Amino acid sequence: MINNTSNFKRLLPLLLVIFLDSFSFFIVLPILLRLFYQNDLGLLSADTSLATRNILTGIAISTSTCAALLAAPFIGSLSDKYGRKSTMLVCLSGLMVGFILPIIGIWQKSIFLIFAGRFFSGVGSASQPVAQAAVADVCEDKEKAFYFSLIALMMTLPIIVGPLAGGYLSDSALSSWFTVSTPFYTVLFLTLSAFIMIVFSFHETLIASKKHVEIIGFWYVVTHLPVMMKRYQIGALCFIFFFLEMAWSQYYQSIFLYLHQTAHYSAQQVSLYNAYMGVLMSIGLMFLYPLFIRFLSVSNLMRLSLVMALVGFTGVAFLQTTFAQWLFVPFIAIFSGIGYVSLLSLISNRVDPKEQGKMMGYASTLLYVAWMVTAFNGGWLISLFPACPLYVAAGFVLLANGGVLIARNRDVAAVPALSPSNS
Repeated sequence: MINNTSNFKRLLPLLLVIFLDSFSFFIVLPILLRLFYQNDLGLLSADTSLATRNILTGIAISTSTCAALLAAPFIGSLSDKYGRKSTMLVCLSGLMVGFILPIIGIWQKSIFLIFAGRFFSGVGSASQPVAQAAVADVCEDKEKAFYFSLIALMMTLPIIVGPLAGGYLSDSALSSWFTVSTPFYTVLFLTLSAFIMIVFSFHETLIASKKHVEIIGFWYVVTHLPVMMKRYQIGALCFIFFFLEMAWSQYYQSIFLYLHQTAHYSAQQVSLYNAYMGVLMSIGLMFLYPLFIRFLSVSNLMRLSLVMALVGFTGVAFLQTTFAQWLFVPFIAIFSGIGYVSLLSLISNRVDPKEQGKMMGYASTLLYVAWMVTAFNGGWLISLFPACPLYVAAGFVLLANGGVLIARNRDVAAVPALSPSNS
């Protein structure tokens, strides 16, 4: 069933869009450094302080994540009412606007347009819950878990190729055609291509009429997620999901500072380490997850992943050597990815098909909150002492494992009523 060729062809356009969503975020990171730290573009005056440049860069990065956080539940529920295809086209339109505005901003030397573009690109890249809901529309059980792993893979690969593409495509020394705007044009072209592909190649997966579906926003998630957790008995799963994401994002967003301060890693060495993590997670999602799912239920694979991730997080936290980072990070990267997919599958299997988009929006909101919190606290924690973020990450994954141990059997491991063959 996992090798269903028909479903693969049907869902391939969505997988490519998910790759583009993530790629559009990572390709811009090296460009932001040039926009705010170099004076040749005229966006900032030469006497602008380093502290101001740091603040502006942080705002530009966080604006996109904040926009995705606010938009994800709205877009997920929108797809439940109006369909996956039309909602995906709206997201791609927003993404195009998000890359047109910075191009104009560079021409006009307008920081406001740069920030506005980051906001629209964040809204446009919040199509992850739509793709996940489309998978839930046409797949069941282990096949659903397999496609969730492909979605996670499409989100992981840009960690490797995105910053490299941004750096090279903006380097005029490589080609006279390359400027700081070239990466924006590249994503704009790719987004337009994806828009055309969705129009002509993707067939709607939502069959039933959703006329009475309520369109929701971020505050609705805050007030109604507990209701949904109780209704479908997914409270423990959401708890585990959130703290696993807290652990992974805490490590990923703090390790470059740790390596720079303790091992005096250069920017190139940090990039190499980040690429190493991305490759490991990609291997786990591409090869190991399909292998494991043949022999283990999704529930058991989730438990195994949490235990192995705990090994990795405690190893890097308590040994604190550079060698320990390289040695234990495979446990972190591989099993954080596999655990993410397994938990998402278990949550989806519990929820009514009519509310898949809404639930995937909720899950994306939890993910974005985790990344925003750990992005904010990483610098503060490392200022206390360098290994502090590593201890905190280990504590988060310990909480996730504790969620499995203390949860009632029916909350985590029981056979979901809506997908009886899950285990």
